[in-house]
Amino acid sequence: MLPLCGDSPDASIALGAMAERGLRVLAVASRTLAGSEHVISPVDLETNLELLGLVGLQDPPRPDAADVIASCREAGIRIAMLTGDHPGTAKAIATELGLFGPSSMVVDGTDLPEDQEVLGALLDRDGIVVSRVAPEDKLRITLALQARGHVVAMTGDGVNDGPALRQADIGIAMGKSGTDVAREVADLVLLDDNFATIVEAVRQGRATFSNIRHFLTYHLTDNVAEMTPFVFWALSGSQIPLALGVIQILFLDIGTDLLSATALGAEQPEAEVLERKPEARHLIDRPLLTRVFGVLGPVEALMEMAAFFVTFLAAGWRPGDSFGEGQTLLAASGAAFTAVVIGQSANAFACRSATRWPGALGWTTNRLLFGAVIIELIFALGFLYIPFIADLLEHAPPTMAGFGVALLTAPAVLAADAIQKGVRRRMSQ
Repeated sequence: MLPLCGDSPDASIALGAMAERGLRVLAVASRTLAGSEHVISPVDLETNLELLGLVGLQDPPRPDAADVIASCREAGIRIAMLTGDHPGTAKAIATELGLFGPSSMVVDGTDLPEDQEVLGALLDRDGIVVSRVAPEDKLRITLALQARGHVVAMTGDGVNDGPALRQADIGIAMGKSGTDVAREVADLVLLDDNFATIVEAVRQGRATFSNIRHFLTYHLTDNVAEMTPFVFWALSGSQIPLALGVIQILFLDIGTDLLSATALGAEQPEAEVLERKPEARHLIDRPLLTRVFGVLGPVEALMEMAAFFVTFLAAGWRPGDSFGEGQTLLAASGAAFTAVVIGQSANAFACRSATRWPGALGWTTNRLLFGAVIIELIFALGFLYIPFIADLLEHAPPTMAGFGVALLTAPAVLAADAIQKGVRRRMSQ
């Protein structure tokens, strides 16, 4: 409005001073028309105005806004402020929030470059502030940042924000102040219009993502142990009998793995879940596969087959002898079954975190998992020592030698887990 009021240096000075205080400034002006003067259009009316004064409105940020901004930075999330406010007002608010830093800058929406690559390069920094932004600029900004490989979350509340909300990877509409159009096109609706809720959602999302990866690690490790007897059987041309049969594997999956797997899905997020960047952008990646097929799975499978062969060795079998089909084979199969159950119990605790030793987390802090492991061990005893179930599974209780090796599966898995986590930690430093 000031340009419509003619030269007014005092007003410009006052505007700058009010904007620096973070006030939203309105200009009030008037024009007196002569009785015979007829104005048809607003363009003709809004000329030669007389400035009556400036009104500063204070819209302070929420008390926790600065802490939320700091949490986002710890989480590796870049924040851009897009506002229709005066550049001075936008900078003052960004500074108050701790958003405006050494690499930050304020860009007027009217000065945004037309070229999308140039626009993306200009805005690809933490703490960027775009003032006097138009709704169509939000769409251009979203496209420019996506073109540079970023996952973009855009907030909005107006009808004109619809295209940007739809284009963004995560469109977030305001539930209280947002329009129906904004809420309908958005992926998420923020019921309390509080930015802190977004950060809490990120925290919960990362925890859920991490728990799914822990669940996958647990189950895939079990699969390695379950498939190993078939590999030995096939490579030996069926000379080495199956350490585990199909029915035994079914009982392992349903009877002794299901509860622990479910409990891992309910693991509480670690305190530093926001401080660490996401472990991966995909549920299954090289680190997870390395952990499963290079560390935990082979150790569990090795102990399983060791319990199987030690049972035969203790019974007098020597390499080159026939394994036979008698009680020794049933006890050896029971020892392999026991080793897998004990190994998976230890593995459940190891899978609670991809970076921390389970003892540091507390063995009983996940009470569901602790209880699940106890129940599954009781089930395993029933599968071994209740005669008609043992007959169904075609195994028998392990001998002392086989059971002793099976017990060593837990410390072996936990030791391998600790070594692998320690190596990863040193490599990341």
